[in-house]
Amino acid sequence: MTRLPQTGLLKADIIAKLPRFGLVGMVMFVAACQAPNLTMNRDSKAPVLTAPLRELAEPLPPNGIVEVRANDTIYSIATRYDVPPLSIVETNGLAPPYDVRQGQILKVIPRRTHRVGPDDSVYSISQRYAVSQYQLAQLNGLVPPFELKVGQRLLLPGTLDFSVLDTGIPAGVSGTGATQPKPTPIAAAKPPVPRKKFIAPAAGASGFRWPVEGEVIAEFGPSARGVHNDGINIAAASGTTVTAAAKGRVAFVGDNIKSFGKLILVKHDGGIITAYAHLDGIVVKEGDIVAAGQAIGAVGMTGRVDTPQLHFEIRKSRQPLDPRRFMS
Repeated sequence: MTRLPQTGLLKADIIAKLPRFGLVGMVMFVAACQAPNLTMNRDSKAPVLTAPLRELAEPLPPNGIVEVRANDTIYSIATRYDVPPLSIVETNGLAPPYDVRQGQILKVIPRRTHRVGPDDSVYSISQRYAVSQYQLAQLNGLVPPFELKVGQRLLLPGTLDFSVLDTGIPAGVSGTGATQPKPTPIAAAKPPVPRKKFIAPAAGASGFRWPVEGEVIAEFGPSARGVHNDGINIAAASGTTVTAAAKGRVAFVGDNIKSFGKLILVKHDGGIITAYAHLDGIVVKEGDIVAAGQAIGAVGMTGRVDTPQLHFEIRKSRQPLDPRRFMS
């Protein structure tokens, strides 16, 4: 059996339906199924075929707040503002089947990008933004030998990878003397269990000290909507001094991670890194050697928080550790 041009119907199927169509109807149907004559010797004008329009790109509002329009889907919104659909889902805590309704308000976080400079390489960019070289190459379709062009704009992964930072601190800088607990696997997400409020003390007994004094408002571990908190959040008045938890070297200073706002990463011996996020002011720069208790910034509410607080993490390479295991 052969198929009619431009259709998925078999001739036998058409013949079977002839009694319902009638002769005239059959002739008109078959004529409509014929492929259009697009040659130069045709007798009439070629038909104009209109392809469906792709969602037109629009600039994202500065505050990242958008309103869902009629017939919108996660994918059309993602195309309109040039962001990954998964970013919209995660940012707004959407659940399957990820339906949105007209008038719904969504938060859209723009893609992080970097414009390549004369001395840039995949390695140096991964160090600058604390991201994985593999993810950076995969996201931008880079292949060995991973050559970059000056002025090239690269998309940056949306997650930090602390393991890309050199471990340890410079020779001649004494260690923290901190206990080195074994990493504990992250437990499966489960409903958060209310815990007694805890006021962070100024210092601990195992080599690390608390970076700020205040009420712990978010504990380490599973939190709302199944999200895992990789550190703790300490509430404090805006402008309160934040200090280094232990002696180390400032490895990263920046505000490129929108959810964290202004962020500092400090490297310590033993492959441990401490992170300080949502800062308002920063008084150190990358490469600085800081002492335990030395001021590095101030409490703020930058990033995705609506009250002044410090998000504090302790990591051993990629593994987040509960700060309470380091400090009383």
